[in-house]
Amino acid sequence: MSKMNYHVFDSSQQVVEALAKSMQEYSELGRPVHISLSGGSTPSQLFSFLAASAYATSINWQNLHFWWGDERCVAPEDEQSNYGQAKALLFDHIEIPAQNIHRIRGEEFAATEVTRFAEEMLDVIPHKDGVPEFDWILLGMGTDGHTASLFPGQTDYESKEIAIIAAHPESRQIRVSKSAHLLAHAKRITYLVLGASKAPVIKEIAEQAPAAEQYPAAKVIAKDGITEWYLDSEAAKELA
Repeated sequence: MSKMNYHVFDSSQQVVEALAKSMQEYSELGRPVHISLSGGSTPSQLFSFLAASAYATSINWQNLHFWWGDERCVAPEDEQSNYGQAKALLFDHIEIPAQNIHRIRGEEFAATEVTRFAEEMLDVIPHKDGVPEFDWILLGMGTDGHTASLFPGQTDYESKEIAIIAAHPESRQIRVSKSAHLLAHAKRITYLVLGASKAPVIKEIAEQAPAAEQYPAAKVIAKDGITEWYLDSEAAKELA
């Protein structure tokens, strides 16, 4: 077994509750905290839970700044918009300053937006070694080992850019994404991986199998911070 730092939960609800507790703790630090969200079913469950629970009023939302790991180049009203998902399920139901929500403008021309997004991160987020340093980045993982919009065979790990344009390898849909370089500078990265379909990839990453070399999710880690994996029992079922 490798040094993979993983935590196994019985259910997605337990994962969500652990994430909500962390969010509460971050909000009590008394300073701006920069959190990068992802799309997908687990974040959507988290957003709904936060909006419907005591956390909706107990979290000090004014201290939290929300960003996204990636965004499809669609309008915010589009059902595929990661920002739109968070807005409908969470932001519309809590008291959070509008300036604390830093969305990727998927409706804009990608080449223009990737520059603007990078500049906003550089302007707003404290730097470490000249790179914006996120407090907490939530990431998912596909069955192909991709994370954010960093896909196998398409990810440049050496580039010093902090935001990139990516294309889905099958649909060719254009996205704007954080770069591997930027993600690696986070204080904390939490991968959220649920379901039996992810179990073989999780096993390969944990065992540092040769196949894992092609998975961006295996290679994108916080170089000076914490990288952890939140797994449900199905995703973890092939771990020794």
